[in-house]
Amino acid sequence: MLKLKNYSVENVLENIDIEFDTGKTYVIMGPNGVGKSTLIHSIMGRPDLEVSGDLTFMGSDISELPVDQRARLGMYVAFQAPTSIPGLSNFQMIKQALNLKGSELAEHLAKFRDTTEKFNLPKDWDKRNVNTDASGGEKKKNELIQLSLLNKKLAMLDEPDSGLDVDGVKSLVSFLNEWRTQHNTLIVVTHYDRLIYDLNPDAVIVLKKDGVDIGDTDLARRIFSNGFDNV
Repeated sequence: MLKLKNYSVENVLENIDIEFDTGKTYVIMGPNGVGKSTLIHSIMGRPDLEVSGDLTFMGSDISELPVDQRARLGMYVAFQAPTSIPGLSNFQMIKQALNLKGSELAEHLAKFRDTTEKFNLPKDWDKRNVNTDASGGEKKKNELIQLSLLNKKLAMLDEPDSGLDVDGVKSLVSFLNEWRTQHNTLIVVTHYDRLIYDLNPDAVIVLKKDGVDIGDTDLARRIFSNGFDNV
C-alpha cells in the first residue's frame, strides 16, 4: 500500500526504506527525537518538511501531492497533540469532509452518536467545537471517531494512548483491532508496551539515526528489557 525508498527528511531522517502492506498493522518505535512523528507527518505531506526519495501510495507517486489530495486518496494522521478548532463542531467537521446530504446526513449522525457513546463521551459531543475545552483523552477519542467515519485506507496514529486511562486504552485497542481489516493499513507510533502487545502488530519498526530495524513483538520486548542501544 505504502512504500518508501531512499526516503529522507532534511536534518531528521536519511535514506529510509520501508514498505507497508495492505491489511497489516505496524508499530513504529524509536528514541525520543529520532523522527517518528516527523516521518508520519512527512508522509501526509506537511509542507514545511523538505523531503527526497520515492514515496508511493496504492502504486502511485504522491511525493508532489498536497495534504488535502493525500487525504482524499485515503490517508489519515492522528496527532500526538490534537489542536482545537473553535467555531467548528465535531459533527460539522465530518459533514463537511464527506459532503453529507439528505439520508446520508442522518445515517452518519447516528453512527457518530453511537461511537461517542462507546467511548463514554458526553451526549452532546456532536455539537461541541473540535477539541475545544477537551481533555487529552477526549481529544484522542475524537480522532478515533473521525477515523471511524471518514473511510480511510491508511491510518497513521501518533501515540494514540497518550492521555487515555486504563479503560480508554482497552477501548482504543478494541477499536483499532476492529478497524484494521484486509482492506486497510494501520501504523501506530507508541512507547507503550501494553498497547504493542495487545495490538499484536505484523511488524515492529524501530527508527534509528542510521536506518531502521524491523522485527516482530520480540524486538519490542528486547527494547523494553535492554533499551534501544542494546538490541
